[in-house]
Amino acid sequence: MKFDFGRDILKIIAILSMTIDHIGVILYPEFIFLRIIGRLAFPIFGYLIAIGLRSTKKPKKYFITLLIFGLISQIPYYLAFNIQPFERLNIFFSLLLGALAIYFFKKKNYIAIIPLVLSLLPIFEGSFYGVLTILFMDILLDNKKTGILALLALNSLFLFESNIQAKIQIFSLVALPLILLHVTNRLKFEIIIPDH
Repeated sequence: MKFDFGRDILKIIAILSMTIDHIGVILYPEFIFLRIIGRLAFPIFGYLIAIGLRSTKKPKKYFITLLIFGLISQIPYYLAFNIQPFERLNIFFSLLLGALAIYFFKKKNYIAIIPLVLSLLPIFEGSFYGVLTILFMDILLDNKKTGILALLALNSLFLFESNIQAKIQIFSLVALPLILLHVTNRLKFEIIIPDH
């Protein structure tokens, strides 16, 4: 895999945003702005999954890696959020479902619907939103306009919720300009210096 400074910056932003979000959930649930900052994390992670899957020559190994990280992360997740070990699965399992959805979608295989259906189960962190975000990030890489419209529509659904925790999901769209900046710069770089 080639070095990509922009991708590394996105990873740092996503990790910092996620950390702030977790601090908000665990230590300061009354400070909603911490949760708002945390909304940046998942779209960026979803985008990184989409480009990571495109970059790998071994998608099955990529899936196994996500599964292993999910299994390893389950114990700290269980302890941090005070839930039973497999009552709810951590976000790595949703990332895995999103990666599988992209993989089968690209192969025009109807099995792609299975990760979407599974994501509706309450056991998955991120639910259908997570899997669709990852799938739409992959679409964004091929067609910016369609990807942006799909992400806008998906996030707008949360505005109709009465719960403030759901309404703040709209702030995840703040990550979109950062992602688009990377997409645009990545394409320019590939035109100037193509793969050999």
